[in-house]
Amino acid sequence: MSMTVERGGRLNWAQREWFEDLGADSESEWSFEANFSAVLPGHDFTQGEVTAGIADLLVRHEGLRSLIVRASRQDVCPVGEGLAEVIRVAPDDPAGEAFQAAARTSFRLHEQWPVLFVLLTAGGRVRRIGVVVDHSAVDGWGMRVLCRDLERAIKARAKGREPFGGPLESVEQPLDTALWEEGPGGTRHQERARTHWRRQLVTLRDSLGDWSPKTVKRDDFPVLHTCRLASRRAAEAAETIAATAGTSVSTGYLLAFGAAVCEVEETPSAGVFALSANRLSAGVQGSVRKAVMPVPVVVPGPRAGAYRERLAVCAARQLQGHRFANFDPGVAGPLEDDVLGSLRGTGASSARFNYIDNALVGSAANSRSWGRDSFPFGDPAHQGVVRFSPPRPGGSRYILTVQHRVSGALLTLAWHEDTGWGDVAAAMLWHIEDVMVWAASGHEGPPPEFGRTD
Repeated sequence: MSMTVERGGRLNWAQREWFEDLGADSESEWSFEANFSAVLPGHDFTQGEVTAGIADLLVRHEGLRSLIVRASRQDVCPVGEGLAEVIRVAPDDPAGEAFQAAARTSFRLHEQWPVLFVLLTAGGRVRRIGVVVDHSAVDGWGMRVLCRDLERAIKARAKGREPFGGPLESVEQPLDTALWEEGPGGTRHQERARTHWRRQLVTLRDSLGDWSPKTVKRDDFPVLHTCRLASRRAAEAAETIAATAGTSVSTGYLLAFGAAVCEVEETPSAGVFALSANRLSAGVQGSVRKAVMPVPVVVPGPRAGAYRERLAVCAARQLQGHRFANFDPGVAGPLEDDVLGSLRGTGASSARFNYIDNALVGSAANSRSWGRDSFPFGDPAHQGVVRFSPPRPGGSRYILTVQHRVSGALLTLAWHEDTGWGDVAAAMLWHIEDVMVWAASGHEGPPPEFGRTD
């Protein structure tokens, strides 16, 4: 749609990293797989009250009403010009078919705002509100902010009040971030980030020694494969490890993933790009914008010492990395080439780790749509079974996503067909679970062997 532009400018580093990682897939027919979605109670408000609250939300968060031009520029549009385009009204039904259809939207970001609101109504009142957002505009934390702000705005409008008593400046907008990155503060941060990244990459290169990757022809048209394991055992073990060692829950999963990578790639260590929420200021914590970015973590392999020592090293590297995840991908890429050379892009150096914590997956109001074949963590029918999904184009080359809550975890491994991980994918998920259960037990006896298939 053709719209007036309030203001515009270049993408910030987090946006650029997302589009550069996806490439042409950012607007492919499969991009809906990365959408975030949530269903909020409608509280029987009128359509007018809900629409007014949505308008307030769009005023507060510019990224929800921005167009992405050639994956290099963003233009903020006036709320009134596109408001009707992002609101759908449908009868409320048990299956929520209108919402499910919206959740499968592959947004055309150069001409369409990255958000949809579905008002599910009955008797002239709004029973439920479905929200769908393209991942380029939001992350898990941001989805929680969005749901909170939307409910706050609608309730205020229903009482005839203006929402958001504080100034808009309390929310950091994507364009504000881009401007800061170009200024003195961004320059100083980038120099510190470059130092940290180089140190980690050199450590990885040196730890790999004379290891060389297998010669594999990269696919011109990558095909993504995915398998999942719902595991109460892994979740319980992760909580035990964190409580006894004083580390974060995610570190236990990261170290176990590194162990699986070392087994498959036959390496003494693994370089894993851990995704970080990267919300280090109050302005970003109040923003819905996507802030997740990767940062390299050298994960010690299973033969690098005692488990507790490796866990401490991994935790320290992971924690320090959070400070430096915000790094210009245009600088990060050449740096990786310079330090890693032919090692770059291999399973031993470039796997990704995505951890979604209990606070984000524990609330039904802030849940993400994890694709057509996702399933409940706690369903007994799915416990202890590795399930494969149909292949599709695109996606990250190698990535483990962990959704964790105290009652259970969902481990999702994805890889491209040409990586060689397909034959061992199920064994990798089992090994992650085995390593964590072994570590939580006080690691009496030898470490678990790789290769369990059921």
